[in-house]
Amino acid sequence: MVLSVAEKSYLYDSLASKPSIRPDGRLPHQFRPIEIFTNFLPSSDGSSRIIASDGSECIVSIKSKVVDHSIENDLVQVDINVAGERDDSIIVETLSSLMNKVLKSNKGIDTSKLQLTKKYSFKIFIDVLIISSYSYPASLISFSIFSALKATKLPKLVSSFDDLEVEELPMFHDYDLVTLDVNPPLVFVLAIVGDNIFIDPASNETEVANNGLIVTWSNGKVISPIKTLALNDRYINGFNPLLLKNGIKLVEQYGQNIADALENL
Repeated sequence: MVLSVAEKSYLYDSLASKPSIRPDGRLPHQFRPIEIFTNFLPSSDGSSRIIASDGSECIVSIKSKVVDHSIENDLVQVDINVAGERDDSIIVETLSSLMNKVLKSNKGIDTSKLQLTKKYSFKIFIDVLIISSYSYPASLISFSIFSALKATKLPKLVSSFDDLEVEELPMFHDYDLVTLDVNPPLVFVLAIVGDNIFIDPASNETEVANNGLIVTWSNGKVISPIKTLALNDRYINGFNPLLLKNGIKLVEQYGQNIADALENL
């Protein structure tokens, strides 16, 4: 959406006022409506599709293979593709770096949940496709990955866990599946306008934001990475450090509600 100078000025004043007024009437902590579909890709172990109210859309596919974790210890691989963008574009590389840091950190995906035997583990491949996006898509991607992982089912192991003394490959049940038990972190995008802070900024809000924040949440508390983000190329300036504290409190207060909503689909 391209806004005129007068529209941007009016929108900025509305968002920076006390109390703030968002264009769609949301409160600072409220998200836009989204539609979520899971397990719609028959060839994947887990999948999700999220469509936001502004038309942004993201698809995630989860696939797995058995690897010897003594040789290959990287058990999570994230690949992100954005429609219309090259693989080496700044937006793709930035999002890929962010999601790999989030999911592969000590408080990311618990890889012990992927272990099959003393020698073998599942390696999961997380493929993300952003079909369309009208605002910074980090939260959209994170929510899609969370939903897909929660919907992932892997083959049930029937062979012995201790396979160091007897050389054998893992054997699986013909049709029984086990739900993957992981709690991936969630990434929240926040916009700073004046002395106010907003979760899930829409495209018109990002156009007048003075700055942006990326805040990561997991299991009831905020974790790293936390970083600033330029949401536009005109209104960017510094902000009061207290706003960072307010943003963290906002995510800590409502993060569990978002996780519960995504998990109870």
